[in-house]
Amino acid sequence: MFSRQPDQALRCFVLGAASALVAVAIYQRFGSHRGSGNSEEVRKGRTSFHQTNNGKKSQIWDSPDLELRMLRKAEAVIQWRTTALTVVIERCTNDHNHSAIMRTAEALGVQNVFIIDPSAVSEHDEPTDSRGKRVQRTQQEIEQQNEHKLFAQNATEWLTIKEFETTTDCLKELKATGNQIWATDLSQEAVALVPELLQEHQQHSGPIIPDKLAIVFGTEAVGCSQELLQASNMRVYLPLRGFADSLNLSVATALVLHHLFLLKPEFVGMATEEERRELRSRWFKKLAQQRLLSSRDKKERGRLLGQISKCK
Repeated sequence: MFSRQPDQALRCFVLGAASALVAVAIYQRFGSHRGSGNSEEVRKGRTSFHQTNNGKKSQIWDSPDLELRMLRKAEAVIQWRTTALTVVIERCTNDHNHSAIMRTAEALGVQNVFIIDPSAVSEHDEPTDSRGKRVQRTQQEIEQQNEHKLFAQNATEWLTIKEFETTTDCLKELKATGNQIWATDLSQEAVALVPELLQEHQQHSGPIIPDKLAIVFGTEAVGCSQELLQASNMRVYLPLRGFADSLNLSVATALVLHHLFLLKPEFVGMATEEERRELRSRWFKKLAQQRLLSSRDKKERGRLLGQISKCK
């Protein structure tokens, strides 16, 4: 009985070695289809390509493993940016609407935002109701306002914002840069943002949306000023189909901008190469600075910015 134990151990060893050799052979035979032979190609395959069901490689356009992912993302955003459509905000008095409009413009790829007589509301200022009576805000409302300001700051990092003290100054800049001016309005003179009605109003066979357009949004209460309405090339409104005949300013801005992109898809990416180079010089520096900070540094930076915002 004892003399058989060495034979059994040897037999088990031989069987194990044979199994390992078979496994290696199978891997070399079939595993080679999953990647290439050298480490450099395997690295490239992992970061730039993935295997499809039919055995062909297809390129991965976005993945956390991609090299220089932030620069790729920034370049893609730059290619989508438009300077042909400008958002103009005339005397917005609500912080939430102001922040939301900034975020909407940035998200939809609108680069230029003009602000007329920007609101200078601080957390210590008390808002008033429709009768002019001061309304005391709660601590939660103050904290929400600070969050809105922080969101707006994050959005404005990637926007080109110009502020004007008067409507006259803004109109001069818009006309000097060749913009057609459309003012949002709910009067009988306004034209619905519908292709047939826009074409009928313009009375020409050219494009219904000009190649360089400034769309203006007025205050929450009364809309655009008379000066701006009279100087505009057209007054427009977004057609609604319900009982409500008006929308919150930030919601209306988002819907109108999205509608304009649907009416003129060519707006996407309408920018000169010089403008793109300028964005690269600004954005890449910011991205490089952000990459130099650790997650702890970024968290501390956010905390300090929050405290600074509260002190203002």
